[in-house]
Amino acid sequence: MVKNILQLDSDKARDFFLKEESYNTIKFPPYIKLDSLIKAISSELHDNPGIYIKNNKNKAIYPKRYENVNYKLFNNKDGKYSWRLLQLIHPVLYVDLVHRITEESHWNEILSAFKGFQKNKKIVCASLPVTPSTNNTTKEQIAAWSKKVEQKSIELGLEYNCIFHTDIVDCYGAIYTHSIPWAIHTKEVAKNNHKNTLIGNKIDTLLRGMNYGQTNGIPQGSILMDFIAEMVLGYIDECLSTCLRSDMDYHIIRYRDDYRIFVNNAKDGETIIRELSKILSELGMRLSGEKTIFSNDVVNSSIKPDKFHQIINNYQEQKDVKKQLLVIKNLADNYPNSGALGKALNKFDKHLKSISEIKDKKNLCIRRGAKKIIAEYFRLKKQSLGLVSILVSIALKNPKIYPIFASILSTIICNLDDNFKNKVINLVVKKFKNKPNSEYLFLWLQRIAIVANIEIECDTKLFRLVSEENDNTLDPYESLLWNSEDWLAVNFCDIMTENNIINKEEINKLSCVISSKEVNSFHY
Repeated sequence: MVKNILQLDSDKARDFFLKEESYNTIKFPPYIKLDSLIKAISSELHDNPGIYIKNNKNKAIYPKRYENVNYKLFNNKDGKYSWRLLQLIHPVLYVDLVHRITEESHWNEILSAFKGFQKNKKIVCASLPVTPSTNNTTKEQIAAWSKKVEQKSIELGLEYNCIFHTDIVDCYGAIYTHSIPWAIHTKEVAKNNHKNTLIGNKIDTLLRGMNYGQTNGIPQGSILMDFIAEMVLGYIDECLSTCLRSDMDYHIIRYRDDYRIFVNNAKDGETIIRELSKILSELGMRLSGEKTIFSNDVVNSSIKPDKFHQIINNYQEQKDVKKQLLVIKNLADNYPNSGALGKALNKFDKHLKSISEIKDKKNLCIRRGAKKIIAEYFRLKKQSLGLVSILVSIALKNPKIYPIFASILSTIICNLDDNFKNKVINLVVKKFKNKPNSEYLFLWLQRIAIVANIEIECDTKLFRLVSEENDNTLDPYESLLWNSEDWLAVNFCDIMTENNIINKEEINKLSCVISSKEVNSFHY
């Protein structure tokens, strides 16, 4: 049974946040493993809570004095100059934060705060982290979005005539860390008590510790940070409730920083947006003018445009794989980085794999439709260069689909001879070589290159860590992603160096073709 995080007691919440899938929501190749490191740190922290080095005056040296405490992964957002900063939080600071939050008294305080956020039943948060019934947190979260946001929005078309869409600009980057204690304890209490005895103040301190002492922004890329963001966003919901008339007829569904506001007249919707903007401005945040949209067709506006496009234009009606991919490219051009694009590419990848795998199947000749399957297989080999060209043109402008891009690319090229395979990879690398903030893509190209025995280069720390896995001459601290040496206690430094995050066994198990379960959240 799927539960949201608020339905867990403190011990189960701790177990949930200490899972690798909670620590890191970035989809990496399967040999980048962080679970053993997280577990080892948690065990040590339970017995030895002192994580900081002490100076000659016996005072702790804090990480806020140092840069690059977290590992930053700049991921290109639109194929041009816009980017999203994802972070792998320093594992020791992450585990310490989890332990603090899930102390029983602290956890109960946080749960109490969320009860206050949820008093107004007209404002519904649909984005609280969910604990999966399977091992697939992402799949469960997407399914929850579909039920609580899209389906509910369509149903509300019976009650309301208008809908406003809006969202917060750079939400995680704009969160003011001092507002976290305001959210948990109220602004008045937090203003009068700056000690770390308040869990809100402790969260604030630890977040600033991993961000060079800055109070603006929280790291993006973990479920824990999604939960902390919900504290601030829930506080905003509560503030908004007090600003609106109790007799106003409205319903708001908020999914993280995305708002759907249902009203029966546009004037009420404009009032809500105005009040929301005022509250956000006091916290150093603002709504996106470009993404604030009004519609009096609630049903159509409840379905994402990219999904609507796919319902009307089903690419699978095309028989030829190149034509299928061209239809997907049209979707990508019209709705870049959309959920529908990822879904279409996942289906295309599955279809392509079913064609390419025939060479490994015996007695094909006795199967129904064998001639057709054989013809598709040889046509796929002939079209390989054209397919890669179309695929690259999609990926260049849609960085969100890099993992599935790599999976499809591997399916196409792994049936080619070594020379042609090498040529195709080099052409792809050349296309992306000068694209800014493309480390994430190169981590997935590296996944193909390792098995295909092709050398590619990328001057980023995580990429080099995989490449230099067998180099025993490296300084242990040089092999760490996180800046630790100047502030982290020796026992924790030892754990960091002893628990390699690159798993050799996983590398040895890799096949040339990237499997669906490596990249697809809905694979099961």
